[in-house]
Amino acid sequence: MGVVRAPVFGIIGLLCAAGALIVFAGDSMALKATALALFGVACVVAVSLVFLAIGKAEDAERAASKPPPPPNPHAGEAARRSRPRPPRRPT
Repeated sequence: MGVVRAPVFGIIGLLCAAGALIVFAGDSMALKATALALFGVACVVAVSLVFLAIGKAEDAERAASKPPPPPNPHAGEAARRSRPRPPRRPT
């Protein structure tokens, strides 16, 4: 929820700004168009955040149900001390 909280306030701000522009627009077509654009951006960001929250929840659920990987049998002292192989000859 912490990742989503800050953008939610941004969306609310965009919606309030769009509402204020509609209220104060009067007969100005440019202000009405700007308000509609702000409203559209706020809606797109809101839908994107919903998909982000759902995706994060699914990722967390998938990670919780997945068993931890087995330990690497080759990650011992010998693996750290082994020398790198020479480059391969071209064929």
